Amino acid sequence: RALQLSEAGGPPHVKLTVEWDVRTKERLFGNIQEEVVQDAESVRLQQQAHRQQHSCTLDECFQLYTKEEQLAPDDAWRCPHCKVPQQGTVKLSLWTLPDILIIHLKRFRQVAEHRHKLTTLVRFPLRGLDMAPHVAQRGQAGGQLLGCWAPWQPPLCLPPSCP
Repeated sequence: RALQLSEAGGPPHVKLTVEWDVRTKERLFGNIQEEVVQDAESVRLQQQAHRQQHSCTLDECFQLYTKEEQLAPDDAWRCPHCKVPQQGTVKLSLWTLPDILIIHLKRFRQVAEHRHKLTTLVRFPLRGLDMAPHVAQRGQAGGQLLGCWAPWQPPLCLPPSCP
């Protein structure tokens, strides 16, 4: 009735789907074993775009998040011994995880005064997400969390000009 009340063919944004009781369907249409419903062109184009789109895993996102980064020269810190600016590194680490972990992924990239929506497809497991590789371990090599509250230590490799 809704389709009949509109213009010929109905409005383009209204589609009708009918779910039949099996006995009623067989009585009206006979025993149809195989039904093929063709997807609309827009559905096919959307699926094709997702197949061609760059994707990554949630694990790769965490690897990038916890990766050590070289700071820019203008972010250098001054050595307390020789007072020479040193280019440092920064590394984010997860110390503990909650019982329920909520992950909010960055959806926009800021370029100058414009925001661009990120379209990278992130694949993630529905069960069995192993976060152990991304949590800092006590006493782990590489200077991560050496003790409960390890004091700052000067770098092991001081420049030759530094006493």
